[in-house]
Amino acid sequence: MELRHLRYFVAVAEGLSFRGAAARLHLSQPALSSQVKALEVELKVKLFQRTTRAVELTHAGRVFLEEARAVLSGTLRVGLIASIATIWLAKILRDFLKQFPRVQLSLYDLPSPEQMRRMRDGELDAALVRPPVGFPELNYKYVGEAKQVLAVSVKHRLALKRGPLSWKDFDGEALVMMHPNMQHGFYDPFLAACSKAGAKLHAAQYANDIQMLLWLIAGGFGIAPTTATLAETKRSDLVFRDLPPGLPPVQTVLVWRRKNISPVLANFLASFEVFAGDSESDSEP
Repeated sequence: MELRHLRYFVAVAEGLSFRGAAARLHLSQPALSSQVKALEVELKVKLFQRTTRAVELTHAGRVFLEEARAVLSGTLRVGLIASIATIWLAKILRDFLKQFPRVQLSLYDLPSPEQMRRMRDGELDAALVRPPVGFPELNYKYVGEAKQVLAVSVKHRLALKRGPLSWKDFDGEALVMMHPNMQHGFYDPFLAACSKAGAKLHAAQYANDIQMLLWLIAGGFGIAPTTATLAETKRSDLVFRDLPPGLPPVQTVLVWRRKNISPVLANFLASFEVFAGDSESDSEP
């Protein structure tokens, strides 16, 4: 049995019309009838009582309708990093809701550490976070990565510098960062590369959300490494420059509780299979 068979059945059951359901599903009426018949054969029950004038649900059909609706509907609470709200993610969510329009999807803009806490407490069904996960009760899978770039004010000397940047160029610079309890180790590779080259930076300002971070950078309070898709914002007061080579890409993983057997969650996880590994899918902070 496939999910499309459930959708076909529910469409007919709710309108009690094969013709109307076929039109809504963009199928021919014979094809829809054949699919429903195949479902009845698989279930070994008769779901509809058909006459030349009407279509009615049998007792088994009424029971199965509730079960099918439960599979196709429900609620899903998903945590994500604000900067991962890209075209890539929108495409996945649209595809998911197109297949399961009855699902009530709730999205929560949260830093990775807070997502992990809520996942463990059962307040979220899934989360898009930065690795590592590090909790045995949670499952996760890789869904994308993005390279790091530098965000600077258009008037900053590094925005005006010709040629590629080197790690020594960051010596003495002020760094704008997300608050320490929201970072999830994001800045560690950048700071390690600077330190190895002898470049010393100092933390000038902390922000609690992405928009405040970008505002501080644009206002000249400091610079910050970020990931490539934030450059899609194309702000006139910011410049995004390539960093020197050597930094690992920033990964995003999809996390869920091992013991969560919700069919809605299972369908949501399946929606990522086609898109996992797409180029530069997200960004933080």
